[in-house]
This record gives sequence, structure tokens and C-alpha cells, in this order.
Amino acid sequence: MKTPSTPTTGRNAEKKRFSEKLDIFLRKNRLTLFVILGIVAAVILAVVAYSVIDNNRANASAIKVEQLAETLSTWSTTEDKAKKAELGSTLSASLEAVAKGYPRQFAGARALTMLARMAEADKDYATAEKRWMAVYEGYPKIYLAPIALQNAAVAAEERGALDQAVAHYKLVVDKYSGKTVGIAHALFSLGRLAEESKDYVQALSYYEKVLADWPDDDWTKLAKDRIIFLKAQGSAK
Repeated sequence: MKTPSTPTTGRNAEKKRFSEKLDIFLRKNRLTLFVILGIVAAVILAVVAYSVIDNNRANASAIKVEQLAETLSTWSTTEDKAKKAELGSTLSASLEAVAKGYPRQFAGARALTMLARMAEADKDYATAEKRWMAVYEGYPKIYLAPIALQNAAVAAEERGALDQAVAHYKLVVDKYSGKTVGIAHALFSLGRLAEESKDYVQALSYYEKVLADWPDDDWTKLAKDRIIFLKAQGSAK
């Protein structure tokens, strides 16, 4: 009488058959598998190498931009006009090189902010606005982006482009509310510019939003004062 195979024996036989099939498959396709494994290894090595190089570039650019920040401080306090002009020319060229050489690194954004500050110091507000917008547009996800956008609005005001300033401030409020500091300032500035345009109802709306959304901000008292003034004058009904 034939003894029936146990479940264990059946499983062992099944494992053996699978092992044999796998062995046959590997022997038949070993060249293809070697090629695939080689490609995978090359990709991994490339990614690791890129990460190391990128990290080294980030460190190098950070050191370079910090050195230029010290030069900027020296430039800002130099009183001799000839020396300041010469130093400023060299510094601008160096900052331009960093901004172009490290477009994806934080150092590139820092270089642009320093170029913007230099333009502001020279009262070249059109260039300052352009530099600030380059920070916002090139690095929209870093913490400097909304700050740069507000500074672009201030520069636009300084050059008399009030409509452009309003557009910048609105973009700050619409895009960064709840994500960054300075929103109360942007709202107050929108209210102030609305007053200058004699749109008192809109101005009041911006001031009241400061009070509602930012009750403890430094700009709240100023907004409250403007609300009292506009209502007392009967300008906003």
C-alpha cells in the first residue's frame, strides 16, 4: 500500500521545484541580470557622488557669501567716496558671480539680497526692486521669499510706483498669510496706500483686518488709530 505524502513533504517538493526553476532562470538570464545590476549600482554611485558634490558646493558657497557679507559691512561704513566706489564695484561683481554661480543654493539668494541692499543704499530703487523680486521668484519656498516681496513693495513705493507696490503687498497677503511674519505690515501698508488713493472704504477694510487677524501685532495700534481718524472725519462710512 502506497503511503500518502505528508503536507511537509509536499511543501518541500514544491520548494525544490521553485529552486530549480529559479536556478534555470538565473543561468539563462545571468548576462541581462548582471547588466541591470551594473546599471543600478552606477545610478546609486552617481546619486551619492552628486549629493557629495552638491553638499560641498553648498558649504563652499556659504563660506564665500559670509565673507562677502563682511565686505558689505565694510563698504557700508566706508566714508571715503573713492574707496567706497572701488570697493562697491568689486563687491557687486563678486555678488553677481555668486548669484549666477549658485542659483539653487541659499548663497545665491543671500547674494541677491546684498545686491538689493547696496542698491537701496545708493537710492537706486528700481534696481533694488528687481533684486528683491529675483529672490522671491528664484527662491519662492525659502523664508527670505516673503521678506523679499515686501522689500520689493517698499522699493516700488520709493520710486513712486504705487500700483506696483500694491500688487506686491497683495501677493504677500494672498500667498503667505499664516506662513510668515510681516502680514500685518503688508495689510497696514495696503490700507495706507488705499488712503493715498482716497479709497477710504478699502483702507478701513484693510485696517480692520489687521485688528481682527493680528490683535497683538505692533502694527495693530497704528491701524486702530487710522480707523478712529477715518471714522471721525467721516471719510469711510
